[in-house]
Amino acid sequence: MSRFKVGAAVLILTLILKIIVVATRDTVIVYAGIRLFRTISGIVTVLLGAGTLVFLVFLIMVATSYMALQKQTAIEEADSHTGPVLKVKGNLDPVQIKNSLMTESDNWMKAISQINPSEAGEMNVALTSVRETMVQMDDYQLRLKNLLDSNGADALRDTEEILDKVEQHICRNVRKLLNIMTVSSPNTKNDLDVVELTAKNCAEDNNRLLKTTKEFIVAVTEFLNSQGDSGSGINEVEVYKNALTSQIEEGGIYS
Repeated sequence: MSRFKVGAAVLILTLILKIIVVATRDTVIVYAGIRLFRTISGIVTVLLGAGTLVFLVFLIMVATSYMALQKQTAIEEADSHTGPVLKVKGNLDPVQIKNSLMTESDNWMKAISQINPSEAGEMNVALTSVRETMVQMDDYQLRLKNLLDSNGADALRDTEEILDKVEQHICRNVRKLLNIMTVSSPNTKNDLDVVELTAKNCAEDNNRLLKTTKEFIVAVTEFLNSQGDSGSGINEVEVYKNALTSQIEEGGIYS
């Protein structure tokens, strides 16, 4: 904003000089001659042009900075209104789900270790197994992406969409676990049993889906290794794609 003020001050000053020269035109001509007046008028005109240019340059800089600030503000506001982590409608955010699972797991393990240490071991195994399935899912997605990128296999990009659906299924399983952990208490034996059982079921269903996912990626790899000429290879990819779709439609731990 200081640059804008400097530019405006320069423009106003040169404009005032121009007005003074025009207003005193007759007096200057009478006492100093037409030649001197033209010289003074020319200099002031040049200064006015330079002042206008400086003002426009600073105005553009201020406008650019303002637009950048508005854009950054809009991005920050959008980030601060990402919506509920465990929303019912729409896709779940895997990063938010994973962070929530880590936070809730840590809180539960701290509470159990203080209240009922004997229960901590099995609960830790169950919750850790669920967290590991989300890490494994990330790894499979990255491996498939790298495989397609390195082979230039754009025709098989729909396989990434299948893995996205698998990830959403895993997130929905974890969502159920998080909701149960939210309404349960580590102080109550029955609640501990329910959370532990849900975590085990969640890990079991996730791992079942991950096993098929790995086989699916292997089938895609074998098809690419056959240079895409093998009809049986693409058929095998379709078989595993259908298998994943069927497992997702079964509903996981919600069934």
